[in-house]
Amino acid sequence: MSKVTPEDLYSESFNADPFPPWERLRHEQPLFRDTVAECWLLTRYDDVAAVLQDHETYSTRPYERMFTQVIGPTMVQMDGEDHDVRRKIIAPALMGRQLDENYVPLIEEVVGGLFDGLPREGSVDLVANVTWPLPVKVIATILGLEEELHPYLGDLASVVVEALAGEEPALSKGVAAHTEFSQRIDELITEREAVREKDLISAIAHGRTEDGERLSRQEIASFISLLLVAGGETTDRAIANFWWVLLQHPPVWESLRDDPSRLDAAFTEFMRRDGVVVYEDREVTTDVEWHGQLIREGEIVRVGLMSANNDETVFEDPRLFDLARSDLNLEGERRAGGRTGGRAHHLGFGLGKHFCIGYRLARAEVVIATRELLDRMPRVRVPEDTAPSLRVDWFHRHLDRLVVERA
Repeated sequence: MSKVTPEDLYSESFNADPFPPWERLRHEQPLFRDTVAECWLLTRYDDVAAVLQDHETYSTRPYERMFTQVIGPTMVQMDGEDHDVRRKIIAPALMGRQLDENYVPLIEEVVGGLFDGLPREGSVDLVANVTWPLPVKVIATILGLEEELHPYLGDLASVVVEALAGEEPALSKGVAAHTEFSQRIDELITEREAVREKDLISAIAHGRTEDGERLSRQEIASFISLLLVAGGETTDRAIANFWWVLLQHPPVWESLRDDPSRLDAAFTEFMRRDGVVVYEDREVTTDVEWHGQLIREGEIVRVGLMSANNDETVFEDPRLFDLARSDLNLEGERRAGGRTGGRAHHLGFGLGKHFCIGYRLARAEVVIATRELLDRMPRVRVPEDTAPSLRVDWFHRHLDRLVVERA
């Protein structure tokens, strides 16, 4: 069999099923030169984890070019103390007690409302009616925005996502939309600074480090736009992907229907086996060597998160959906991650300094929505003529529809 070529990674067959080429790369070409994207690709679990954990050598600078011109500087592109300060301010509002007490009830309310609006008979597209509107409505709700502003926030997210490609006229539209949004948020920040509520804007506006540092108003607006782009789109796709994978595994679906307490473990296994995010890019800050090849300072190393999560040297029979895995940490994600005690953590939320700050919020949305689906529609089927397929699309693997009928 001939070696994998750069063109293979952009073919229709790869987009439909990337796992065989990734397996070949892991065995035969663990460091791969992608001449189409002008980057170096790493596909093995340990290699990917090593890059993600070394933020000094592997910088997130590539995201500066993507985000800054549209929504301004965000901590995604920062590597040093500036990143740490901003994370310390924001993180407490998105995890732990604040998440459980302030936002979980709001997520449950949003999820219930979306399911209340579904038809009781006939077929329904769960993407269009549930998974796509859900994350934006959740973000709008936890921000404390009025119901009439929810569609506006959804439109903003779409415009900003299109602008990130950096092409006109989408770029100018995205910049203008974010500027207008910043002005709206500025008024809300003034209100929340005067009277603190339980919403996310209040939590961030009043957030301080131990040294008293805080986010500027522009940084708050930029973070919220980032949350819409990174948290909205990926969470929507995670829910839809998860549901489709469960429906392809009827015994797992039935076990979760009978025992919803296993949902967290099922979501962890889904994030390992499938997930959403395919790659992340890093810029090398000094010359490094991988598998006998020198990579020069300034070059891009692309890490294959989804390939790493399916590395057969780490996870036995990786394409098997198994809720009883002994080689995977099923209890949930940890920022340090990696391999410990004979078990590995999935890399779907990243690792190290840039581990996804909204992972707890995303997990809560997925688990709550799935529990509601199993309760409201315990027996569903996907008509053959509308069956979707998970496909690679740039840095995501996702489906665009999920039409189901009550069985």
